[in-house]
Amino acid sequence: MRRGVIRLGDQIKDIWFRDITSRIPPISTALYIVYTDGSKYYAKNGDTGMIEFVDTDISNLLQNVINALYQRYGGGRIFIKRGIYYPTKSIIIPDGMKLIVEGEENNTIFRYTDSYILFYHDPYCIDDYWLKQVTCTQTTPSWSSVVVFRNLKIDRSGSGSNSTNIFHLFHGKVAIVDGVEIVDDYRSSPSTGDAGIQIINNIVGIVENCRIYNKFIGIEAHAFLSIVRDNYVENTGATGIMGAGLITTNWTYVPPGYNPGGISIIENNVCVDCGQIDEAIAIDFHSETKVNPVNALGIIRGNLLTTKNGTMRYAIIVVASSHTIVEGNKVEGNVAEEPFAVAVGYKGKYLVLRNNVFNVNATTTKSWIETRGDVVIVENNDINFNTSLNQNTNFKLVVTEANYVVVRNNRITVSLPSGYMNNNVVEIVAGTDPNYFAVIEGNYINAPSNPSNIFVFIGSVLTINHYIVFTKNILNSSTYNGGFLTLGTWGSNNITFNAIVKDNIVLGSLTNKVELYAMSTGMVIAYLDTDVQPYIRSNSNFYYIKRNSDKATFSGDGTTTQFKIPHRLISTPTKIQITPGSSDAEGSFYVTADSTYIYVNYATAPPVGTNNIVLYWYAEV
Repeated sequence: MRRGVIRLGDQIKDIWFRDITSRIPPISTALYIVYTDGSKYYAKNGDTGMIEFVDTDISNLLQNVINALYQRYGGGRIFIKRGIYYPTKSIIIPDGMKLIVEGEENNTIFRYTDSYILFYHDPYCIDDYWLKQVTCTQTTPSWSSVVVFRNLKIDRSGSGSNSTNIFHLFHGKVAIVDGVEIVDDYRSSPSTGDAGIQIINNIVGIVENCRIYNKFIGIEAHAFLSIVRDNYVENTGATGIMGAGLITTNWTYVPPGYNPGGISIIENNVCVDCGQIDEAIAIDFHSETKVNPVNALGIIRGNLLTTKNGTMRYAIIVVASSHTIVEGNKVEGNVAEEPFAVAVGYKGKYLVLRNNVFNVNATTTKSWIETRGDVVIVENNDINFNTSLNQNTNFKLVVTEANYVVVRNNRITVSLPSGYMNNNVVEIVAGTDPNYFAVIEGNYINAPSNPSNIFVFIGSVLTINHYIVFTKNILNSSTYNGGFLTLGTWGSNNITFNAIVKDNIVLGSLTNKVELYAMSTGMVIAYLDTDVQPYIRSNSNFYYIKRNSDKATFSGDGTTTQFKIPHRLISTPTKIQITPGSSDAEGSFYVTADSTYIYVNYATAPPVGTNNIVLYWYAEV
């Protein structure tokens, strides 16, 4: 199942990443070359060599060129030569146009400080804020527009006022922004829509090789296929990079034949000081009119998220994605809330969190990796939580609302100030499936000098069967004398655990035991196959599934010939081995058993003594 999800993601990448230009529908060969002499702007017809437009306002000149290309050919290409251009208002792209606007290797600079959208395409145009800035008549989109921007620099540094979107590309067929640099003045309370690049509800949306500095939102790419890759984003407030499929809100319209959702790929980006009041990277397939999660695939792969002067609130967050792959990312620096989270209320079908590095410093008491999904796989991650906060701090890996869970081969390190404790290092909470299954295998938990409440906690408030495999895990801790694994409930219900606990290693003073724990009036009943003795903290009982062994000690009274040993197996054992451990326990005896006890029956009563009858026993069903 997991391999199928990964294979699907790789297949999509192979299909769509071969050549961006091959995905652009045919565009007219008509060409205009735009240039400036410092006082005026000129547009020369690339075929005739004739100058057709001259203006002192670059916005008017580009609008006239766009209108001419649209009316004569349905589209074409505008090449803007190197120079500094000073726009005065929004440049509007007609619906259905196929247009490429290309600069000269980022030496084509648009310099302005006023607050307006620079390039605008949205035939649906229903949002009040954006309508104030453009002349727009709401129409049903043709879904045939193709808009490409390349090799431009937008410089709003020194504007001293809140900005708005630079590229506003809504409701088209294809929108591509490639090799563009945007420099702005970030403010903590911007006006609505302060985004560098917004591609909303296109069928294909691609942003790559761009550099964006000091925007409230860096990149939003909402398309049936959205690809955001190889970009550098620095210093954003709400979001660094957001990828999503088609969405339905009060300001979007979904093309006929499509439903909310799609495919979103965010890959190989660098985000520095992004998401200071929200998130650095988000996959967000939200829809206000559809049931969540929508049918969608989100891939977040190979990104670097780090902090230099600021703090990420959330590093990576997933909203309303049915299938999500998060792999090979590195998150480092200061995190206020969570390095990774699936938003509450948006549990997907499959989530894979694999081969990531989370090396984070907490700036508040919460720093969780919080996952949700019907199937959740967390494997091969390097998770390092650090803090110097002098307060009780919660650091943990959380898998919640899941029905099938694999937590495998992760390295988790928790470093806290002396005397302060985190809650559970790993917390797994069952979903609603009547047969919940979790595998926790091959993990290394390193908490060498700081106490912990519980290292691995598995529980729920649901009256369902829990099937647990807990094997080959290693724990290093020297200051807390508790259990490695706790099976429990915090509700008033009764929970049944069926658990295999084998081949785990504990380094330090911690006892290698399974704790059973129920709060309130609930009861935990565990059926165990374990090589360590369980420990009952409260309201619990347990039985061994297959085998059990221990030492039994009795005091002889000279007359008793039968000694009962509770075996705690789920049924009457079929194989029993008894070995005397003291001289008074030697003698002729035979053994019987029922579903509760092993009976050692002596031919002659052992002598009187205190704890003088020692029997080592083994039994299996």
